[in-house]
Amino acid sequence: MGRPRSFEESELLEAVMVAFWRHGYTATTYRSLETLSGVGIRSLANTFGEKDELFTRVLTRYRDMVADNIANMFDPPSVDAIIRVFERVSSPTDRDHVRNSGCLMVNTVFEFDEPAEDIGRKIADYRDLWRSTFQQALESDGITDAEFRAEFLVGALWGALSMIRLAGDTTAAQPMTSIVIETIRSWTRGS
Repeated sequence: MGRPRSFEESELLEAVMVAFWRHGYTATTYRSLETLSGVGIRSLANTFGEKDELFTRVLTRYRDMVADNIANMFDPPSVDAIIRVFERVSSPTDRDHVRNSGCLMVNTVFEFDEPAEDIGRKIADYRDLWRSTFQQALESDGITDAEFRAEFLVGALWGALSMIRLAGDTTAAQPMTSIVIETIRSWTRGS
């Protein structure tokens, strides 16, 4: 009979998610996760499978976390909620806060030349979550060309998150997010 696990799987998955978010897929090894968590490599592998399987679970956890945040921020859907997203993305945070690492999904896009099919699906699903949220918010406030503008907003958001990742600081995106917010406000004035 095997030894019972001495860790809570959901808490461990959360810590692993933060490690991948901060350091990326390549730099996050089972050895580094063992050091981080105190859980042995064999236990990690028995619980989560190979590194790709673990990473896929992490991406699912990340998407679910963001989806919960989106549901709260866009209740009800509105242009003001979109503006709050861009304000929050570039707002100052503690130096060690994980938000200074950008976005796990956006980081993943840039880390993989050709992601595995399941990882590619996770990224596409995440992108569609943002696009459809932005489109619904724009439509709810009667903004024309909502689908086209939602695509623009996703590109702008991912660009801002990339700037944050490169600089290691949320405020690096402030010049860009300020212009995006100004653009969004012009849509409400019919410009």
